[in-house]
Amino acid sequence: MFFKVGEYYLDTQEMSLRINEQSILLEPKVFAVLMYFIEHNDRYISMEELHENLWQGRCVSDAAVRRIISKIRIVLNDDHKEPIYLQSLPKRGYKLICPVSQIAETLTPEETKKSIIVKNNDAKKIKRFLFVAVATIFLLLLTYFIYKNVDDKAQVVTKVIDSVLSDKKELAVSTDGKYIAFTSKFSHEKDYHIYLKNQKSQAVKVLVDNTKLPLGLAFSNDNRWLYFSDNLDGGAVIKQVDLKNEAHKTNTLVSDFYFIADVFTDSGEENVVYFSGQKRQQSAMLIYKLNLEGELEEITSVAQKGSYDTQGSISPDSGNLAVLRAYSDRKRNSIRVLNLKSGRTLFNHIQNSVIYDVLWLDEEHIILLDSQKLTKINIKTGDLQTIMLNMNRLIALTRVSINTLLAIKDNDTVNTLIEKKLPLSDFKNIEMIQEKQSEQGIIEAYQPIGNKVWMVIKENGVNSLVFYEKTKANKKVTLVSTEKSLKLLSSSTAGHYVLLKLQERITILNTSDNSLTYLSKADELIGDVTFSLDEKSVLYTRKNNGEWQVFVHDVEKDKKNIIFNGYRFIRPFNGGYVLGDDTGRLSRFDMQNETITPILVNISTEKNTNWEIINNKILWSTHNLKNTIFNEVDLNDVETLSLESKMFDFGVIRPKFYVDKANSLIVVKSKGNRHSEIISINIQ
Repeated sequence: MFFKVGEYYLDTQEMSLRINEQSILLEPKVFAVLMYFIEHNDRYISMEELHENLWQGRCVSDAAVRRIISKIRIVLNDDHKEPIYLQSLPKRGYKLICPVSQIAETLTPEETKKSIIVKNNDAKKIKRFLFVAVATIFLLLLTYFIYKNVDDKAQVVTKVIDSVLSDKKELAVSTDGKYIAFTSKFSHEKDYHIYLKNQKSQAVKVLVDNTKLPLGLAFSNDNRWLYFSDNLDGGAVIKQVDLKNEAHKTNTLVSDFYFIADVFTDSGEENVVYFSGQKRQQSAMLIYKLNLEGELEEITSVAQKGSYDTQGSISPDSGNLAVLRAYSDRKRNSIRVLNLKSGRTLFNHIQNSVIYDVLWLDEEHIILLDSQKLTKINIKTGDLQTIMLNMNRLIALTRVSINTLLAIKDNDTVNTLIEKKLPLSDFKNIEMIQEKQSEQGIIEAYQPIGNKVWMVIKENGVNSLVFYEKTKANKKVTLVSTEKSLKLLSSSTAGHYVLLKLQERITILNTSDNSLTYLSKADELIGDVTFSLDEKSVLYTRKNNGEWQVFVHDVEKDKKNIIFNGYRFIRPFNGGYVLGDDTGRLSRFDMQNETITPILVNISTEKNTNWEIINNKILWSTHNLKNTIFNEVDLNDVETLSLESKMFDFGVIRPKFYVDKANSLIVVKSKGNRHSEIISINIQ
């Protein structure tokens, strides 16, 4: 018999947990305790109950029981401070908080998934029939009602702002509903402006005209002030604008943060501003409370590295805080609801897709905006209700009333892939390729090597690796298609092999027979991947027991060896390797004399950047969310005089790039011009 526990499958006969292609054999007592949690997943299990039912009077300490529970957390890869599987509460015990389903037969993973679908479908046939019948009657009545009274519509979407055709990012509504504030930038400008619109007169005026990257807007409770964040070259600030004074004087409230992602207020507190901020580049992003007298308080904490509390919203009764948490190492977002007085977590929602915004609708409901839908969640029952689908163009929300929201809606853009000639001193455009074409979907990645081109195209939820020759662009061949995640890392110069990241695993594709060789497991942390100079091997780094290791994998022999310890980055060059530590500081290893020499160069450790060695020069990209910088330095002369740099607007040119060593060029993505509008959503 199988149970589906979250993302895992529990085989009761083999006493093993399975996820993806991995199987974990459980100790008998670990299996017994986990089964007890599964059988009683609707309630908390106390320590006394575990002693009584699983140890049956044997003299076993609480510490021994906790060790068993700790082992369960380990095999489920669960964090006791931010649990997604097993939650513990003082004086109540332990409870499984993930979805649990029973599967009657022993099946393969693919058959198991199908069985779950069939089981759920069978269990809901009668409910669906009744729902369809009721819905049909309701739609008939609704059609008649709309026909008779056109003004009363459910889920009405109307344009609110059309006087400023520009790229908008953030918006806020005054507490009395009279004013809307929003950030906006025209395509030809570098700076954002902050506008204020009078809802009654429809007049729009500029409050601030020189912000770099404003990511938060909030009105004070008395509508006297508008608070906003701005992320500058030297750090992030929070400022307040005087709305009563015609000069709209601006004061700085916070100036010692590295990055600030959100600003919001509490309707029950005066002279207090909340914000999501990061004090230093390597520090955690937390929710802070700022008393305008100068007192600063941390509201949230992060125990897991790579977790960022990026946005917050306070309930109308001022009692609870909803926090949007993003994870850099996992493809998931979470929403936690915290009691502001006790700090206790009241509700936790996790989903494997990006959440753009979160806000309170009333004391029991929060609204989530992701790339596909607008969802209302009851924090007491956990019930989810989809308000609107196909929300891929909405990027921000604010609440006007319990029935009305305002949102920023993006219009279509056409992005461009640009081939740029190297070196940086001759950094001119060679070829431009539209990224978005109706006949072929969206190009996620583009790797040219000579006359050959590999692309990852996403269409209707399917990711495909496509190959063609530039001289025969109409003869495209699909090499791999999957609904799972697929990333193109690089291709060998000869084109015999392609490095991919398939379902979070580093994979070598042999283009002659389409065979796949997996270099890593889904749960392994990989830092860097590249081909050797002769392209007979793949060099990659992996973190093991807290230390980075560099491996060389012989493609033909399918064997790997460790060649370095302590380095996260690696690139080969004629005569050795360039190595980088966890901070991005580079060193040069010369094979002839087996020496390692520090290089006065630091590459970026951000995931959306890249680095490469081409024509005996180190090329790397960096960014600060405002500017994208491409840097180049001679490998044999890394003094300051040899450094070449080119800077672009981050909103236009992205730092991720691909290298065509055959033609000495790189491929960058240019974001197309776009304009957005503010719409009203009636959710009654």
